[in-house]
Amino acid sequence: MTRRATQIYLSEAEYAALQRAADRSGSSMAAIVRGLVEQYLISEESPPTDLTDLIGAVSTREPTDVATQKDQMLYEEILGDIRGHERPLRVAES
Repeated sequence: MTRRATQIYLSEAEYAALQRAADRSGSSMAAIVRGLVEQYLISEESPPTDLTDLIGAVSTREPTDVATQKDQMLYEEILGDIRGHERPLRVAES
């Protein structure tokens, strides 16, 4: 994706609010502005065509059971296919 540079002028209150949002999220002020443009202007025009909306969807620092038990879960899936048994449904914990 090609990006174009732009310059905006903000009031002191707008600048302070943008800076607080950037500090809270740990991202840059430019990233906050891009996110707001995406959320309030572009998303109304058309549905997203990529998976960037999923970034940050899981707000846990600990790995889920899928991450920690993937080998066991894959093994159970393979055994279920070999034996023809119905496999239990596993749900990732948050």
